[in-house]
Amino acid sequence: MKYAILTGDIVNSRMVDSQLWGEQLRLVLSVHSDNYDIYRGDSFQAIMPLDKAIVCAIVLMARLQTIDGIRVRLGLGIGEINPAANTVRESTGEAYIRSGEAFDDLRRNLFKMSSPWPEVDKNVNIIMGLCTEIMGRWTVNMAESFAAAIENPDKNQVQLAKLLNRKHQSQLSTELTKAGFAKIQESTHYCTQLIMKQC
Repeated sequence: MKYAILTGDIVNSRMVDSQLWGEQLRLVLSVHSDNYDIYRGDSFQAIMPLDKAIVCAIVLMARLQTIDGIRVRLGLGIGEINPAANTVRESTGEAYIRSGEAFDDLRRNLFKMSSPWPEVDKNVNIIMGLCTEIMGRWTVNMAESFAAAIENPDKNQVQLAKLLNRKHQSQLSTELTKAGFAKIQESTHYCTQLIMKQC
C-alpha cells in the first residue's frame, strides 16, 4: 500500500515569533495527518493518505501565508513505507526517500512531488508550480480568505465573511477572486485525481 510523505520547512521562520507559524503548522498537520513531527525548529514531516496530500500542501501554503513574510517549502513523496515503525521520524521506505529527494531538489521552487509515476510527477509539478506562483502574489487577507474557504467547504460566503470578521461579503468575494480560489481548487482536485487513478 502506498502513502504520501510531506517533508517541509518554513521560509523566513526567524523573522516571526515561532508560536505564530507553529500554531498554524500544527493545526493543518493535525487535520490531515495522524502521524507528524516538527523538528530542528522549523522543519517537519508528515504521513497521510494519498487523497489528502495535495489538499494538505495547498492548505499549508495558504495558512502559513496568513503570516506576513512566511512561506513553506514542500517535498511530496509517494510510495511504500515500513509499517513497523511507531513514529514518522523512525519510519523508512520508498515514500520517505522520494519525499527527501524531492525536498532536496526544490531549488527555487516551493513544491515538488516524486512518485513511481514520472508522467504524473511531471503534470502535478507543472500545475502546482503555477499554483504557488499565483499564491506568491497574495496579500495576507487573500491568504486568510482562501484558507477559510478551502477549510470550510460547507459554509457560504456570508458565513465565511462573518468567520473572518469581514464587514462585507463582497470583500471576501473580491479576495477569493483575486486569489484565484476557483482555479486553484480545481487544480487541487485534478492533481489528486491524477494520483488516485494510479492506485
